[in-house]
Amino acid sequence: MNFKEIETKYSANTISIDTFTKLVEPLNPEWVMVSSYDDYFTNDNDDYIRYRYHDHMGELTIKRKTTDLNNNNRIEVNLPTQGKSSNAVAAFVGLLGYKRNFSIFKTCKIAFLEKVVLVYYIVYDENLNEKQRFIEVEANEKYSWKSEEEAWATVIEYEKILEPLGITPKHRLRKSLFELFKKDNPKI
Repeated sequence: MNFKEIETKYSANTISIDTFTKLVEPLNPEWVMVSSYDDYFTNDNDDYIRYRYHDHMGELTIKRKTTDLNNNNRIEVNLPTQGKSSNAVAAFVGLLGYKRNFSIFKTCKIAFLEKVVLVYYIVYDENLNEKQRFIEVEANEKYSWKSEEEAWATVIEYEKILEPLGITPKHRLRKSLFELFKKDNPKI
């Protein structure tokens, strides 16, 4: 499953990070806390490129939907960059016809399991005002999946484990972070 992202996303505005942690801890995950800036650039077709950076690491990402109905199954290509390269990235994507649209800051508590990655994260605006909280259940891209169907079935299995938090199919968000936070008039 190269260059595929299979995940579900839920609002966690009424779920504490502590409640999430207590429910997931018995699964014995490897926990990681990370924060990053995400700069989003858009073109005239409303396609986007995301530049994620923190400390001395960066990554350019292009995502494309495979259906207009939701963001559960997307094409995703990640390209690592060296260090914080904001100026070079802006110039590069600018030559491709993309302009800066918005930036967010995220703080994530990530539970890595063999087959899935469970994430609780808080999104802040450019002034570090909290905007929203989310939980994601994502098929681990490093696992050797036999098929997309197997990955999707595993995501659903973990969705059921998180059901005590209100994580259910009817609560899946259909919009991506880009769709939730994009601005109509991008900055130059």
